[in-house]
Amino acid sequence: MSKNEKMEDQITGSPVIGEQNAQQRKMRFVEEGVKTQYANAFNIGFGGEEVVFLFGNQSLEPNVVRIESKMAVSIKTAKRIAVTLGNMLRRHEAIHGVVDISVPRTTKDDEKNLQ
Repeated sequence: MSKNEKMEDQITGSPVIGEQNAQQRKMRFVEEGVKTQYANAFNIGFGGEEVVFLFGNQSLEPNVVRIESKMAVSIKTAKRIAVTLGNMLRRHEAIHGVVDISVPRTTKDDEKNLQ
């Protein structure tokens, strides 16, 4: 998928499944000054009115994840994220094959380090 195709997906803002009379809105995303971060670990929490996404990286200490970023969104926005992400993953897997998300097996050396 090209950069233009990605931007087109963001601009058109396809309505969420189930919103039959939803209108498409054109949006322009301004990314000036935004810091891009990498995360290899995440967690999700929720309350009555919001979902909180926590992103971080595994530290050198065993079983420790250092949280780098936290984002709270409304329940509706969380559902839109879930639908959009699901659609993008289906497209990716149709082109590149199934993404393996199984937990990596630990080796004997890893087990010694955890103790």
